[in-house]
Amino acid sequence: MFEYIKGRLVSKKPTQAVIDVNGLGYAFRISLSTYQKLPELDSEVELKTYLHVREDVFQFYGFFDHRERDLFTSLLGISGIGPKLAQTVLSGMSAEKLVKAIQGGDEAVLSSISGIGKKTAQRMIVELKDKLKSIRIELDGEEEQTKQFLGVSGEEVLMALLSLGYGRSQAERAINKVQQAGNSLTVEEMIKQALQAI
Repeated sequence: MFEYIKGRLVSKKPTQAVIDVNGLGYAFRISLSTYQKLPELDSEVELKTYLHVREDVFQFYGFFDHRERDLFTSLLGISGIGPKLAQTVLSGMSAEKLVKAIQGGDEAVLSSISGIGKKTAQRMIVELKDKLKSIRIELDGEEEQTKQFLGVSGEEVLMALLSLGYGRSQAERAINKVQQAGNSLTVEEMIKQALQAI
């Protein structure tokens, strides 16, 4: 129904963004992943959208890219997962890690997300494994680009920063700064310098 929205970002919180479009403010529920990718306030932003309709509620959900929205709508097709829990899942781990866990049948990783029990994790694996093959191909391409851009040790540093909760673009910028200095560093030293750069 609504494909995307483009406007001025007037407010952002880890779970909500408000976008002004010609004087009308639209509130969107967002994941932590989308929040980390949002630009500064008063910048123009575009979000992919999903409208959830219940008898008494019309709720907009916003996503930084179509891949995250595809994962969200795929999660909604699983018994026991509603929009709020789907949003929690996408906030609990990156899209890459989520797809890897489902494709690899990793119940333990999926069960570590708040609100996801063993049975729900099993349903996610059974029902989404084949469905996410197209998304998996996209992620493989993205990971290959990251390897070419950062190098092997840079990719290790990136994984460490992502696990610490930093956004991908923020982490990549910090690693790039460290690599441009041209020093020969171990992975541990690169992580320390990248954290200082952040």
